Amino acid sequence: MRPSLANLFQTTTFRLGVVQASVVLVFVVVLLSYVYVATIGQLLAEADRSAETEFRALERVYGAGGIRQLTEEIEQRQSRRSDLVYALTQTNGALAAGAAFDLDPPPGADPQRVEFRYRRLGEDGAVLTPRARGLQARLLGGPILVVASDLSAADRISARLTGGLVTVALFGILLAVVSGLLAARQAARRAEALARTTREVMMGDLAARAVVRGAGDEFDQLARGLNAMLSRLERLVHATRSASDAIAHDLRTPLSRQRQRLEAALKHPPDSARDRSALLAAFEENDQLLTTFQAVLRIARVETEANWTFSPVDLSALAADIFDLYSPAAEEVGLHLDAAIVPGLACWGEQTLLQQALSNLIENAFKYVPVGGRVRIAVRPHGPDDVEIEISDDGPGVPPEDRERILRRHERLDQSRATEGLGLGLSLVKAIARLHRGELKLRDGQPGGPNRPGLSAALVLPRPNKRTP
Repeated sequence: MRPSLANLFQTTTFRLGVVQASVVLVFVVVLLSYVYVATIGQLLAEADRSAETEFRALERVYGAGGIRQLTEEIEQRQSRRSDLVYALTQTNGALAAGAAFDLDPPPGADPQRVEFRYRRLGEDGAVLTPRARGLQARLLGGPILVVASDLSAADRISARLTGGLVTVALFGILLAVVSGLLAARQAARRAEALARTTREVMMGDLAARAVVRGAGDEFDQLARGLNAMLSRLERLVHATRSASDAIAHDLRTPLSRQRQRLEAALKHPPDSARDRSALLAAFEENDQLLTTFQAVLRIARVETEANWTFSPVDLSALAADIFDLYSPAAEEVGLHLDAAIVPGLACWGEQTLLQQALSNLIENAFKYVPVGGRVRIAVRPHGPDDVEIEISDDGPGVPPEDRERILRRHERLDQSRATEGLGLGLSLVKAIARLHRGELKLRDGQPGGPNRPGLSAALVLPRPNKRTP
């Protein structure tokens, strides 16, 4: 939906556009005003100087030859120059030379600046009344002399500059409104595109993304941020759905089996031994359900939450602690637990999760390595930016074609379920590795003889100087 004109006027972009155009307009008006003042002021100053110079010269003529010579001089000069206006009035008020002006007589002998209009004929014979500006004074002996500069040229320039100022002001106002509307319309389209994306997401389309035009402006930055947020939201929703589906899948079969057992027990006559056996079986099923539920929730939390606290973790020390913790358990089940730990190696991560991952890998190895087998913990550098912690064994191993499959939830090579487990241990380790921007690698481990290639599960994690999580 396109925004209406009234809405465009109310947008911040329109207001900013108008403000920017107004600033430019004010600058231009101030500049032209300065040009106007400077130009007209210069013309008036030159007119004043010209009239004053001419007035002083005529004063000297009067002093040398009296009013007769001054009258002749004014008539000669008036015939030669058209930019100066002269008037000489005798003591009795009669006009001796020049043009007649409607001016009040000066009070004294000091020159007085005057401005007036006078009549003259134009080139086409029309009567003109231009402005004039100059000096008036009563000369020694009584006659009044007026010398003024014609301001016709200055008035024409002033009119043109005034017209230019008005035109620029009107055009600037129009430009401010038009540019503001264009900027607001463009911004409104971009904003509407972002709003449309949010509406599509609210309607259930989690794959909707905002368009990034590649202009590098704030709208592109906002679109990239919105897309990153939507991608994160999509992953969280999918992870939540996967966790819900996994919980439903894991609970359906045990609950159905438990109900069948209890229903079968209820069909028989009361028997304390048989009823107790049914209750014990239901109790064990409940424990299994709780364990499964907690494991699935922990995987979901690792995959969806972003508020883990990461810090440098001493992997060498952590592996040494795991070795000390599981050495008695290895001896108890008849296994040999070895360690090859390079000291001082650290990664950037969450220690509790890394400890859980290592525990899962070791317990997984203990399940499948036969009595007398070997399990090894190794910590070593992996390139300049990563560190690798490996749990390897000499058990039956996993065929290469099945290694990706066993990393999925509830996938086990032992389809007969002869070995205890939920099929979630490696899934949790993979989720922890992904959270740390690391990788879980499965490969052949320590060969233990015919049909025993062993299995190596290696976690490759970033060092503290590569803080990517």
